[in-house]
Amino acid sequence: MKKEKYYLLKPEKNSKWVAYTFIGIIVFIVIYFPFFAVNLRYQLGAVFSKIFDTFGVACLTIGSAMTAISILSLFISKSINTRWFILGIVLLWIGCWCTGSVLNIFGIIIGNETSNPGYH
Repeated sequence: MKKEKYYLLKPEKNSKWVAYTFIGIIVFIVIYFPFFAVNLRYQLGAVFSKIFDTFGVACLTIGSAMTAISILSLFISKSINTRWFILGIVLLWIGCWCTGSVLNIFGIIIGNETSNPGYH
């Protein structure tokens, strides 16, 4: 009978990258932030606006395709796939929320959630 050898590998402590990351964040806040904070806010807003618009357009595309397929299945197989229809409507709602557009499907308005502006 053969004895098997087992080796225990000790994990290396790589705490230096945590310290370097923390120091980098502190240096960024101390040097860059006081001078360019306003521009950074608008740049981040523009980046996130593009990301949400792209995500919203993708949700609108997929949601409209799923809704159309589920409605067309009504004409082909005399039954509607309710999961696809509900998921398509939810994706349309998410896409309208991200892009700010308004859809009207069979008299049902999707999107156009305006907040109460209050008194000025």
